[in-house]
Amino acid sequence: MGLLRWFTKNWANTTEPTHRDLVPLRLPGTLTEVQARIHTACQTLRGWSLESTDATGMHLVRRTRIARFADDIRLKLASENDSIRIDAESRSRLGQGDFGQNRRNILELFAALQTTADHS
Repeated sequence: MGLLRWFTKNWANTTEPTHRDLVPLRLPGTLTEVQARIHTACQTLRGWSLESTDATGMHLVRRTRIARFADDIRLKLASENDSIRIDAESRSRLGQGDFGQNRRNILELFAALQTTADHS
C-alpha cells in the first residue's frame, strides 16, 4: 500500500495490520506505575497532553507545532503477568491522510516510555 496509505488513512494502531512496525508495548510494573510513566512522557514530549485516564485506558492528544492540528491517541492498558500491555491507536481529527504522522505518534510515545522504563 505504501505511499497511497499516507494520502488515504488518517489513523494507525497496534491491533490491526496498519503498519508492520506497530506492535503492542509491554512495560514492567503495575497499572498505576505505567499510567504515571505515560503521564510523565506526555509532560516531556513536545505538543503532547493527557486528556483523561480511567481503569483500562488513557486518552492523549498531540498537536502539531505550526497549524496546531490535533491527533487523538487512545491507549488500552491490560495486566499481563507482571507487566502491562499497551495497545495504541492514533487518529487525526481532520483530513483523509496523515502523511504517516499517526504511526510516528505511536512510535514516539513508545520510545519515550521504553526510555523511562529503562531508567527505572
